[in-house]
Amino acid sequence: MKLQAKKIIYSTEIHTCKTCNHSFKGKVCNVCGEKVFTEKQLSSKHFFDEAIDFFWHWESKVLKTIKLNFLKPGFVTKQNINGIRIPYAKPIQLYLVVAFAFFIVVSKIEVKDYIPSIGDHKYYFLSDYRFLKWAKPLDKWFENGIDSMWVKKGIALQKELEITTAKDFIHHNQLVLSGRGNLDSVVLATDKLAVISFRQMVELRYRMFNANVGTFSKTLIFVLLPFFAAFFFLFFFKKIKYYGAALIFATHFMVYNLCVYSLAELINKISIRISSGLDWWMMKPFDLIFYNKYCAPFSECVFGGGFEFFHLVYWMPWLFIAIKRLFNTVWWKNVLISYICSRLFFYLIFGVLKKCLIAFTIYTMH
Repeated sequence: MKLQAKKIIYSTEIHTCKTCNHSFKGKVCNVCGEKVFTEKQLSSKHFFDEAIDFFWHWESKVLKTIKLNFLKPGFVTKQNINGIRIPYAKPIQLYLVVAFAFFIVVSKIEVKDYIPSIGDHKYYFLSDYRFLKWAKPLDKWFENGIDSMWVKKGIALQKELEITTAKDFIHHNQLVLSGRGNLDSVVLATDKLAVISFRQMVELRYRMFNANVGTFSKTLIFVLLPFFAAFFFLFFFKKIKYYGAALIFATHFMVYNLCVYSLAELINKISIRISSGLDWWMMKPFDLIFYNKYCAPFSECVFGGGFEFFHLVYWMPWLFIAIKRLFNTVWWKNVLISYICSRLFFYLIFGVLKKCLIAFTIYTMH
């Protein structure tokens, strides 16, 4: 049996691009990338084929990139920096998809670690670190500022409620509150108006805050990426030529963080129904080793509290491997940079972002 090579005949027909009017051979314009148009592209079959093809390839790229980013830290970042980008999801697209899925997960299982509650501004201060005790007045000023805004917003809201209530429900110097369909009513003295409006204000103020803070969290967490990238660029300024490369690295790190946190909280939610939560089981051996009565002072100084330590446990290994793969630095530098970045990122997320989110949410409440 003889095998014959089949001669490939290339199209010599010249087309005119409908977008840029450039003349070209083949099926794609070599100037703007527009494909040759045929009437078959108007068929319903072609429409659905394109839709299926887009979602299939787009989804497979996202899942492939997430998998590689999880199993081979720094690999996708290195590929992107070296110009190999077609097989993988674009960094910003990947981040937006993962962030969207992340906030769905944390909203459904009601986890508030990345979506702040009122009162969270009283934790994770600069002055908590021993060498930054001098920053305590600054921390106190910021905390008092948020408390003051919260009180002022409540007073303004209560006045609005009193005016509305007085207009609608006060008749002949009496406060008349009617039930549904005016079938029953309660008559109170007008001096009770302040008490009623205060209770309404407290409930409404919390409701307004919780409704807005979740929306702002989805947007403002994106603002952290340039700061993360700045630290990477600072540490590796001799090896990273462009700040954009550091942004890619920061984006892939944050994607890993959101994926791991979502997965851990889902498992934790399931394990709580069975017995103690996953975080309890994971921290139990570390509590025995690092946070016993003898080692706790040292551990809290080096690693922070248990919640911060938990983040260091899954951030530092990823950063260590990624930095080694990207920059091939010596191991002790990798450990040091991974440790510093992890602690800085933790403070940025929980010490800065959450406080800024709370302050911004209160300020915009009306």
